[in-house]
Amino acid sequence: MLQPYPDIISKLGTPLWWDEVGCPRYEKFNPELCNNIYAHTAILLSVACQDCGKIFQVAHTRSLLKDATSNLNKKYFYRKEKVFPHYGDPLCDNCLSGPTMNCDDLGILGKIRRNKS
Repeated sequence: MLQPYPDIISKLGTPLWWDEVGCPRYEKFNPELCNNIYAHTAILLSVACQDCGKIFQVAHTRSLLKDATSNLNKKYFYRKEKVFPHYGDPLCDNCLSGPTMNCDDLGILGKIRRNKS
């Protein structure tokens, strides 16, 4: 289950997207704003709560370290020969059982590779 962050959302309104740990984000999607500082690639996904169907835009990241140690039994997205894990818990805090369920992956909205510096 992810933290719903009602204190932040009540003050700032509905976020544009959420990062991979469910933190609300209010700037345009950017891998630099994702939680994984080691990520080399970030994707923006559209997911829906399995209970109420509310749709969210969420980030998912990949890093070389995570790729090398990932559990191959997880569900994955396959798009253009690249593999991305399933997002997991939805971000619903206003439906009865949403926070205890999973989400439905609807599709990839965008993908950005981090600039090497």
